[in-house]
Parts: sequence; structure tokens; C-alpha cells
Amino acid sequence: MRRKNENKEKTRVLPLLLIQSIAIITLALSSFTFMTWLVTDIFGVKSTYAAVGYEALGTLIIFIVVMVPINTVAYIHTNKKLSTLSDNIRKVADGDYSVRICYKTNDSMAPIYEDFNKMCAELGSVKILRNDFINSYSHEFRTPIASINGFASLLLEKKLPEEEEREYLQIIADESERLSNLANSTLLLSRLSSQQIITDTEDYDLSEQIRQCSIILSQSWMDKGISFEGEFADCTIHGNKELLQHVWINILDNAVKYTPEGGEISVTVSKEKNLAKAVISDTGEGMDEETLSHIFDPYFRSSRTASGLGLGMAIAKRIVELSGGTIKAESEKDTGTTFTVTLPIK
Repeated sequence: MRRKNENKEKTRVLPLLLIQSIAIITLALSSFTFMTWLVTDIFGVKSTYAAVGYEALGTLIIFIVVMVPINTVAYIHTNKKLSTLSDNIRKVADGDYSVRICYKTNDSMAPIYEDFNKMCAELGSVKILRNDFINSYSHEFRTPIASINGFASLLLEKKLPEEEEREYLQIIADESERLSNLANSTLLLSRLSSQQIITDTEDYDLSEQIRQCSIILSQSWMDKGISFEGEFADCTIHGNKELLQHVWINILDNAVKYTPEGGEISVTVSKEKNLAKAVISDTGEGMDEETLSHIFDPYFRSSRTASGLGLGMAIAKRIVELSGGTIKAESEKDTGTTFTVTLPIK
């Protein structure tokens, strides 16, 4: 995009410079021709040196008389454009990202104004995301803290039956664990968001990794009587094994969690040209279009993810992106969900 804008600017500037050069040369030649006619034919100056001197002086005077007003107008026009840009930059520096500069497409400053407007739009988006993140994060922290504080106060204020005490203590323990998981997940997402490359990579069998993740969760899907099917092709990739395990555990755990008893989960790992493709499908409750459009947003929770932290899929998406791959979700309400992950093969 930057190269494209540079090319646009060149296509505007080069013809303008050519026109200006032609105009200056034409003015100089016309002035000199006029002064030659005036000095020799009208005033009848015979001396060659005197004629040349008068011609040069007259040409210079004409040139100054014509060019000074033109340059003055051009300076005022350019200064006005620069002042507009400067004023709007000052507004951005003060935190106003809603400013936009109106311009015509044939304006010499159009590429600069266009980039400025794009910059403001991006800064505005970042500000919104930052505010949403702070609001969501503070809300997610307040909820378990309020629960812990409330039940701890009840335990301190009065003597409760042992069964009720254990129930409250269990809630405190669960909320404490949730708070710890939230902090760890948020730190992981923050680290991944600022990270541009993945280190500690190695060659390993992707099919074997996903098979092991399925075994880790096998007790969960067996308890619900879920039918599990898998097709695992030999597929070696080069990546961070520990980080990618987060992706498979998260997707499979959600599949088990939201698939009803007697449902089905299928996993297929295959090769397509230079890509490894993992497809994980379930016959769970599915998602509507609105939920599906936000499934990878941090802290987003719907009926499908209400019991979680709303960070798992955001983390999974970032890990896949850092690994050079793609992740997409397809779902239909009351039918099921399919996640497709592609990763570059070694």
C-alpha cells in the first residue's frame, strides 16, 4: 500500500514539474525575444554589448514581475495546506483521533492527506480496543473478587453448618483458580500480541500431537458417551509444540463441553500442497452468525463460552497466526461447529 501511494504521488508530481519547467522556459524565451525586439527595433540600440545588457536586464525584470506574484500565490496556497495538516496533527497529538482532512483526488497533497486519515482511523481503532480491553479485563477481575470477598465475609461473620461452609469454601477455591487462570491467560495473550516471531521451534508430527491431546480429554468425552472419530495422516510441521498444544486442547475441550451426550466429534489431519490441515468438528449446540463473528475476540462470551474466560479462542488465533497459519470457524445453530486450522508444512 505504501509503494502504491508513492507511485500515485509520483504520477501527480512528475507532470506538474514538467509543466512548470516548460512554463519557465517559455516565459524566459518569450521575455528575451520581446526585449530583443524592443531594444533593437523600437529603441534602435546599435551597440551589441549595450543591447545584450538591456535585453538581459529587461528579461530579468519581466521574469521577476511575472514570477513573484505566481510564487506568492503558490506559497500562500501551499502554506494553507501545510497549516491544515499541522492543525490536524496537533489535534491528534491532543488525543482527538476523529479528525479527518477533506481533499480532492487531484490535489498534490492528496497522498499525504489520505495517509493521515488512515493513521487517524487506525489510532481510533486502537483506542477503542484498548478501552474495551480495560473495561472487559476489570469486569472479569471484579466478578471473582466480589465472590471471594462475599463468601469469605459470610464465613467470618457467623457460624454456618459444616456442609454450607464447605460449599462456600469450594466456591472461594474455584473463584481463586478462575482468577489465577484469568491472570495467566491475559499475560499469555498480552505476550503473544506483542510477539512477532515464535522461538523454540522444532520438527514434530502434528497428527501425533493432536492424537495425544484427544487422549488427554478422552475421559471427558467418554463420560458423556460422545463418539470420537479421527483420521490422522503423517504430517510433520516446524513450530512451537507447546504453544500449538494450547490450540488443540482449547478447540477439543470446547467441542467436548458443548456437544451433548451421545454426540459426535471428528478430527481429520491431512496434507494439502504445502499445508497441514486440521479439521475438528462437533455436533454440539452450534453458534448463530452474531456469536460466530466475535468468537475470536478477547473476553467475548456467549451461551457457548459462558463458563470460560473468553480468552481461549483469541489465544488460539494469535498462536496460529504467529505460526504462519490460518484458523476459521463454521457453525450452525443446533447443528454443530467446525474449526479448520492450516499450518505450513516443514
